[in-house]
Amino acid sequence: MSYLFIAAVALLGSFIQSASGFGYAILCMSLWPLVLPFHTASIIEVLTAFAMVACIAIRLRRQINIRLLFWPALASMFSSTFGVFTLMASTESFMRRILGGVLVCLSIYFIFFSQKVRLKPTWFTGIAAGLVSGFCGGLFNIGGPPMVAYFLSVTDDKLEYNATLQCYFCLTTIYIFTVHLAMGNITREVLQLSGMALAGVAAGTILGSRLFRRLSMDKIRKFVYLFMVMAGIALMITG
Repeated sequence: MSYLFIAAVALLGSFIQSASGFGYAILCMSLWPLVLPFHTASIIEVLTAFAMVACIAIRLRRQINIRLLFWPALASMFSSTFGVFTLMASTESFMRRILGGVLVCLSIYFIFFSQKVRLKPTWFTGIAAGLVSGFCGGLFNIGGPPMVAYFLSVTDDKLEYNATLQCYFCLTTIYIFTVHLAMGNITREVLQLSGMALAGVAAGTILGSRLFRRLSMDKIRKFVYLFMVMAGIALMITG
């Protein structure tokens, strides 16, 4: 039963990410810990997320903005190491509640302040966003929200936004996986569960990509923000 649940969550999460740019990690890390240890769920998310974001980034490779990508990716690889070590040293309940609080705070920022704050594509803002994203990525595997805030602010075209964001996820996911591998966290059970999740990822990515073509940037923003606040509240209550 848990195998089917893992695959179903992966399908829905990859559908959301393919349609909006991110959301896979948020959904998986909200629901998988209901049937899996938090640490195991986190590692499975890293393994399966790479297959999804790599496919999207390759398909949209002509729209990737390398100039916007460089500094955030570099900073993220530095801070994500500290996030992974914090993850492995923390308790399940603590991680869930902290994650829920982070999601709610980010949702409030996006809904009420993101339109008023216009970030500039400078090396400083890129590094700042990358540092926050990297730590959250290593800790929760949810480094998306800070980078979504950054890339939504510095891009006007939805293809450039999605392509650059997914390429960022490719680079940072590879690095986080390498850290887990070096720490001996990749077990046979993790690989078996990841295989089930990948089946759901394949189906969800195809369906979500079709929906993405039909959505405007405004609709994408509203969809993502609503999902974030609901997931955050649920984690805080059930943590």
